[in-house]
Amino acid sequence: MTLPPPPRWILLVALLLAWGHPSNAQPTALVGPTAINPADSTVIEDATVLWEGDRIAAVGPSSEVAVPPGATVHEMPDTYVMPGLVDGHVHFFQSGGLYTRPDVIDLRAERPYAEELRRIKDRLPDTFRRYLRSGITSVVDVGGPMWNLDVRARADTAAVAPTVVTAGPLLSSVARPSLDEGDPPILQITEPEAARQEVREQVMAGVDLIKIWYIVGGEGTPADYRPVVEATIDEAHNAGLRVAVHATELETARAAVEAGADILVHSVFNAPVDDAFVRLLRENDVLYTPTLMVSERYRETFAQRLDLTTAEHRIGQKDVIASLFDLRTLPDSLVPAGLQKRIAEAPSIASDTTAMRNLKRLHEAGIDIVAGTDAGNIGTPHGPALFREFELMRTAGLTPREILTTATAGGARLMDRDDLGQLEEGRQADLVVLDKNPLADISNVTSIRRVVKEGRLYAPDSLTPRTPTAVVQQGANAFNAHDLDGFLDAFASDVQVYVHPDSLVMEGRAALRAQYEETFRTADQLHVRVHHTAPMGNTVVLHETIVGAPGAGRDEQVVLYRVTDGAIDRVWIVEGE
Repeated sequence: MTLPPPPRWILLVALLLAWGHPSNAQPTALVGPTAINPADSTVIEDATVLWEGDRIAAVGPSSEVAVPPGATVHEMPDTYVMPGLVDGHVHFFQSGGLYTRPDVIDLRAERPYAEELRRIKDRLPDTFRRYLRSGITSVVDVGGPMWNLDVRARADTAAVAPTVVTAGPLLSSVARPSLDEGDPPILQITEPEAARQEVREQVMAGVDLIKIWYIVGGEGTPADYRPVVEATIDEAHNAGLRVAVHATELETARAAVEAGADILVHSVFNAPVDDAFVRLLRENDVLYTPTLMVSERYRETFAQRLDLTTAEHRIGQKDVIASLFDLRTLPDSLVPAGLQKRIAEAPSIASDTTAMRNLKRLHEAGIDIVAGTDAGNIGTPHGPALFREFELMRTAGLTPREILTTATAGGARLMDRDDLGQLEEGRQADLVVLDKNPLADISNVTSIRRVVKEGRLYAPDSLTPRTPTAVVQQGANAFNAHDLDGFLDAFASDVQVYVHPDSLVMEGRAALRAQYEETFRTADQLHVRVHHTAPMGNTVVLHETIVGAPGAGRDEQVVLYRVTDGAIDRVWIVEGE
């Protein structure tokens, strides 16, 4: 749908922010990679990608693109370069950990919510880096407290950060008082005029889009809240802003689009979409962000059957991931009885096939799909969660090129940025260089060699160094997830395990695999609780207790892990008496 232009003052602010984010003006060239532009299926072998400052100056066969004298040249044969990725649905006010949604599971007695928010704000620079480390050069925050604008400002001025666009507080039919620490992320709005006033205030504050949480509960119907939805959308469109709507039921999503919604930010998962709904989205040019993984991750976390990707173990914030297993050790008084039952029963986790089938149908009907994760929700870590979303989109039937288009050109359209999302002259120099071909297998998108953000080139380890503590914590997290691949990824191929001081009990990653493959599969309650961590140079000392090992009780021990070149190569176990 066509909207009026944004107010001139918003454009001025955007221009000033751009001036405040300097870039390297020296010409830089990648020579030799295969250049991939998913949106139009262009593939150029032995290409040269040239940029000056933060703009792409040329893309083409190396035989046709002249590299100017004095340019910085990076020879990259046998690699693949594509546009930087966009995560079209995140929430910076949430950490991805267990304590981040007291309205879902109230653990404030264990960790005050104010402390959770303080941790989130303190680690923002690290969160930014993990997005870039994942090849994600832009993100869309689709709703949170007004301090979301501070997040955007920090990203705009940070030396290392993705581009951030953001909504303000969600306008909702329901209240979430447990999330209110003086700057609520969700506002209960029940009257059309109150909705208009809130939109006006958010517009004046400088949000990039408006978000509606269209929730219908109890005996309510979509029609009950529709006057508020219509007023919100009308006021936003009058100000030149688009509106994203959280609507997961077919009739609620239909009502949202009929009211003028520009973006649906979750899947319809309660019923198959019908022909009329498909036509409605197509006729109104609505964007659709399926966020397939977020409900999966809630179920997995509460069942304590969390299936993280190896990339999530490697790149995600380790303490955040560690918190997801606290349900096993928290006092019973803090964990609702229903969750205790789910943990004890440990049900298998099924993917939401209705949402997947709807995604496939909408994509085949020509609806523009935007990849998004809902990162920050429990079990959905900032940055590498996008790789799991890709896996689910593949399961739904999208090809690697189609998936990549949703996370490049699709994401750029959601951001309303025509200079992003494509590998073309004049576009912003946001790029990802891969060691493996993502068009052959979407999982190859994790093989990141370099990331380019606004013309600045980064090695992955410079963004999130593989410190000894991080490597060891990855191993502990994957152990608790019973994730064999993520666990083994923390160890060197020639690892040696000793009972202190010098009794060799295991050698090689293959021996580790043989030791733990069956154990992880059968020992449902296997868990390591880390009491103390003491880094000493490249050696990390853990005081830990192993619970739930076959044929054993509680095994308390001190373990020394030596880390060399980003992997554990020596382990010494000091057994307790």
